[in-house]
Amino acid sequence: MNFFRPALLTEMTRYAIAIVLLAVISFPLIGYGALRALKSTSNDPRQWLPQSFAETDTYDWFQSHFGTDEFAVVSWPGCDLDDPRVGQLSQALLNTAFFDRVRTGQNAIEELMSPPQNFSRTAAINRLRRILIGAQDTTTCLVLTTSVAGQADRSAAVQEIETLAWDVCQLPAAELKLAGPTVDAAMIDAESRKLLFGLAGLSALVSFLVATLRMRSIRLAISVLLVAVYSTAVSLAILYFSGGKMNLLMTMLPPLIYVLTISSAVHLANYYRDAARGPSSPVPAAIRAIGQGWLPCSLAAITTGIGLISLMLSKIEPIQSFGFYSALGVVASVIVLFLLLPSALYLFPPKPETESDRPSADDSPKKGNAFIDAILNHHAFFALACLALMLLCASRIPSIQSTVKLQDRFLPSSDAIADYRWLEERIGPMVPLEVAIHFDKDDPRDRVEQIQLVARVQSKIQSLDEPVATLSAFNLSPRLPSGHSVRDIVQRKVINGQQTKQRLIETKYLSDGEDQTLWRISVRANAIGDLDYGIFVEQIRAAVTPLLAEENVQGTFTGVIPLIYKAQRQLLLDLFRSFLVAFAVIAVVLLVVLRNIWATCLVMFPNIFPAVIVFGGIEWMNIPVQIGSVMTASAALGIAVDDTVHLLTWFRRGLDQGLSRRQAIESAFSRCSGAMVHTTLICSCGLIVFALSTFVPILHFAWLMVFLLASALLGDLVLLPAILVGPLGRCFEKKR
Repeated sequence: MNFFRPALLTEMTRYAIAIVLLAVISFPLIGYGALRALKSTSNDPRQWLPQSFAETDTYDWFQSHFGTDEFAVVSWPGCDLDDPRVGQLSQALLNTAFFDRVRTGQNAIEELMSPPQNFSRTAAINRLRRILIGAQDTTTCLVLTTSVAGQADRSAAVQEIETLAWDVCQLPAAELKLAGPTVDAAMIDAESRKLLFGLAGLSALVSFLVATLRMRSIRLAISVLLVAVYSTAVSLAILYFSGGKMNLLMTMLPPLIYVLTISSAVHLANYYRDAARGPSSPVPAAIRAIGQGWLPCSLAAITTGIGLISLMLSKIEPIQSFGFYSALGVVASVIVLFLLLPSALYLFPPKPETESDRPSADDSPKKGNAFIDAILNHHAFFALACLALMLLCASRIPSIQSTVKLQDRFLPSSDAIADYRWLEERIGPMVPLEVAIHFDKDDPRDRVEQIQLVARVQSKIQSLDEPVATLSAFNLSPRLPSGHSVRDIVQRKVINGQQTKQRLIETKYLSDGEDQTLWRISVRANAIGDLDYGIFVEQIRAAVTPLLAEENVQGTFTGVIPLIYKAQRQLLLDLFRSFLVAFAVIAVVLLVVLRNIWATCLVMFPNIFPAVIVFGGIEWMNIPVQIGSVMTASAALGIAVDDTVHLLTWFRRGLDQGLSRRQAIESAFSRCSGAMVHTTLICSCGLIVFALSTFVPILHFAWLMVFLLASALLGDLVLLPAILVGPLGRCFEKKR
């Protein structure tokens, strides 16, 4: 043994130095990839809409005929039909590469008052009410159609609006009222940068401070910090080099990997300290820690990865990307953890614990012993109480509501909501629904008769109870002739002429193809309010379809509103489907480990406990499920299994050593409970920082993760021991 020990230590030193050097040498490349990933933010509004659906295909079909419907709305206090700044800013923006067209109340009125329309000013204003001109006064706005260049860089497009508003009109950005998909995407980009370079850094700092307090060793905390930072950089480098891009949800990837790595590192450090406290051995404590911790840490990483990758079942692209790359990040982080942390602990071991640092039978474990004794002595009460709470919350899960509405994405106090509210109060609704009416080429009706039918459909929509605004070729056409006078005949000839046709095509309210003629009706609904978009679409369809059938024409209903409604329904499907898949796969993994179906079923109870409690609870509080909420259920399931695996590992080791179930639970509790509490604190403190975000999906993600982690801790430290010590826990003894 005297010859063996130096040889072993020399070999271990060589490997540890090689691993650390490899990490240092590769870090420039990894750091480059991480930095490039952080700069690749992309928040295209379409990525939030469900893919591979008929509604999305219909939306694409509509855009192929009428062009993009992405726009930005700009107004300000004092922006009315007599404000010269409207025309000045319109011309300046048209000269940029970011916008193709600009429509304002002023130029629309000029067009309607010119030949061949020849409307009076009053009549022209009435035709544009609640679309380009306010319902009660002459407040107007600029509606900018975003170009390909503007869609490629929406933040730059909005910045150009603000810059030119000041340079040309001396309008400060604070006075501008902005809305529309382009503006929404730019605001999300700004929030992404805030998360990445502000809140993410604060989250990392908070997690590190909590970890330092937990480990009571600066050197150990620094080792854990460096491993967590390296793991996070590796995850971002994987994202960049594989061609992925950041989006608002993906900005949660760095802090999530960071806190999860610190969590696993705390558990591994716990094993290291147990090994260091134990009898002397020729095998270094860092290696013995891996021997004891590789199985529970690997299983925890696998189950967490399964929970995250199940999000790829979503039909919403940002959720898919988050699930895929976060799962890869978890796997990469556990590899880095097992290689880098033991090497760091071996080469730079923390200062040996003093007697005051060591836990003793007369120290804080007394509180832990009293806690676990209370649970074990009254296990039936605690088990039934937890199950009753689960049943109470589960009763509300079928009633869960979801939302992707604009007003639910930002806080009520945010600038985005304030601008939308101002615009909808002074001008009109802002959320679009598009209706396309199809006329076959062999249809006998001339253009005048087709526009008359469009006007009838438009009137039918406006007669509904919901306050809407509509715009069609009827609003932009001359007065339609109704008789056979010379004037009517001339007017009919003008409207049926090529010049009018070309003008209406340019306005994007007419599409004349080889097989059919399409007329567009733009319907605007309120972004702010309690309007149920699903019911609203069905109301329009029910009102319009009989009229279209009577006239032997077809109609297509598309636009953002049907897609929003579809996305709302898809969120719930994604939530339940990803959770069920994660549950099933994790159960199979645990079945392979436990080799007992009844033991596996018992163990899964505490792991579904947090999801049932939290999601049932938010329904009791009437809080709708957001996009950020969908990401939490499966992720939390995997994270909950993390602590369960560590506790079960020590519980089964106790049984293998001949301890009774109660003794094995007490032993496992004394070894794991501290690390479990502190990993929950680390993750929670790191994630709760994101509750400072003004983007509600991220805010919900942060709060739900914190509550899910706290509920998971309750399930693992209360419900699981209560089950294991009770009659059902005998299945673990039978396994032996």
